[in-house]
Amino acid sequence: MIDIIGRWRAFEKTLRDRELDWGLHFAPEQLRYARSAEHPRGAGVDHLLPADYRAFVSEVGYPVIGFGYYDRDGISFLPPEAMARLSVDLPAPEDVWPEPADDRPTLCRYAFFAGYDLSEIEGYSFGPAAGGGEPVVWLVERGMPQEEIGTFTEWLDGEISRLHAYVTAFETDEITALREKNGGEGDPHRLLDYSLGGSYDQAPYTAQDLDLAWVESQESSPYSYGLIDGTGAWRIPLGKRFRSVLPFRDGAAEVILNEQTTSYAGPRITIRPDGSPTGH
Repeated sequence: MIDIIGRWRAFEKTLRDRELDWGLHFAPEQLRYARSAEHPRGAGVDHLLPADYRAFVSEVGYPVIGFGYYDRDGISFLPPEAMARLSVDLPAPEDVWPEPADDRPTLCRYAFFAGYDLSEIEGYSFGPAAGGGEPVVWLVERGMPQEEIGTFTEWLDGEISRLHAYVTAFETDEITALREKNGGEGDPHRLLDYSLGGSYDQAPYTAQDLDLAWVESQESSPYSYGLIDGTGAWRIPLGKRFRSVLPFRDGAAEVILNEQTTSYAGPRITIRPDGSPTGH
């Protein structure tokens, strides 16, 4: 039986020993993402997450590893909201897409859990096994599940071997050059960049804040935003009122209004869940 957590910890030690641990981060579980306007109730993926994956992220978290901008040899594990946001855009191989529901999250056919190109949705998802049983890992390319790989433990065992070969192939002078060039690049696959202002050291959100989700439509610029709560009620209707939004924290959110006097740089104001300004 493979001790996959032990194998991962040994890989972390390899990074430290090779002075490459600056390329390893861990995404916060509460990283906030806007929902798709086509799926405002969010995504249902719990039925696709196998037990060994759940045990891994419970113990290790959501690793992000890369040594430069768009490092396709690295990998980023997606926290729940990022996984949900991208999984609604994954069809079954026969081109059958998830169908939104009015009264519940969209039931996804595949759960995109780790990637090396998030803009093109390339990486790995959980999906049905050909022989039935617990979901397995599928290779995802060009936004489509392409090939069944195996269980999560089997996939990660191979992935750790691949990553180990990748990092041990660097010569000492290459490591120095990489650190000098990319040592400050902590978001190799734009996982944070595509989020709503997230960071590795962000403070926890309250349950009340997590109940409020921004919904986004990217059909035209500026994007349209609306706010929905856990009951499915629209607290702020979807529209062009804002240029950009940040998550609600302690009952208030920073936004930039879509006005002639504003730009994407600001200024920001703070609003309540009903959209009214707080005055701060």
